[in-house]
Amino acid sequence: MAKKKLKTALSLALTLALALLAFFYIRDHWPEFQALWQKPISSQLWLGVYGFWLLALILNSEILRLGVRVHKIPLGFWEALALNMSTMAANYFLPLKGGAGLRAYYLLSRLKMVLMDFISQLMAISVHTLATGSLLALLGLMSMPPSPARAPLALYFGLTFGLGLVSLLGFGRFKLLKHPRLAALVRGWDLFRANPKTLAWLTIMQLAYFTCVAQANRLCFSAFNIDLSWGQAYFYSAGQLHSTIINLTPAGLGVVEAFAVLAGQILGFSPAEALMAQGLSRLAQLSILASIGLLSWPFLSRRPVLSSPSKEPNPS
Repeated sequence: MAKKKLKTALSLALTLALALLAFFYIRDHWPEFQALWQKPISSQLWLGVYGFWLLALILNSEILRLGVRVHKIPLGFWEALALNMSTMAANYFLPLKGGAGLRAYYLLSRLKMVLMDFISQLMAISVHTLATGSLLALLGLMSMPPSPARAPLALYFGLTFGLGLVSLLGFGRFKLLKHPRLAALVRGWDLFRANPKTLAWLTIMQLAYFTCVAQANRLCFSAFNIDLSWGQAYFYSAGQLHSTIINLTPAGLGVVEAFAVLAGQILGFSPAEALMAQGLSRLAQLSILASIGLLSWPFLSRRPVLSSPSKEPNPS
């Protein structure tokens, strides 16, 4: 308990520190931000940003549903959408991705999913998502003119893609994995691999998700007269995702924005333009999550609690 409180305190402290840094930076560069703020944003552009983010979040909900269905958990479309939206919204208010804990509690207590099955499907989908994003980021970097400044990022995405691919192919399963609990951690991916059709759908939905996020980001940058190519947009969108891996702050607040500034140094736009475009993307995502997520709680609460959460995996 003390360790959890310490992690929470550190997360909140880091969030506050990043917020203060952003405040002082904006204060010192206010004329540049003011000039960007005064640029009109058309209703069509707003509609496009919201539309593509909504599609991305719906696809993310379907990925969640696919992950639990391989464990024979009957999660419907609307229930998955409500659960995903509400718990992603909770990530903005709870440190260390607390929304994932709420999602786990719902699935375990109301749908009789067991803890090890939840963890295994979460690991399988997370590794698949990171590997897919890394591949798209690498392809995006390859579409740009060669530059020594991009080499460290190419190395990073190459390593994460390679490690993800090795993990997904099931190599490196040492004898330790014969232990029932350790074997249960990779069971989620085993179930995906055992069903090629389900695995194909997972890959298609991941690619569609990244494409929607990339297009939303392209529109956000176009609001400030920055034209991102598809390769640049895939690189940027994958970097956004990777920025939230460690879960240092609620919903990666400040961390994703720091990546946006770094990406600007590589893609050729200013820190102010990066922060404004990222802020526009945040606003669209948060407003969708807050509106649909908050409205989803009454719908989710109608399902009764069936049992106390279990830690033992279901038999194969």
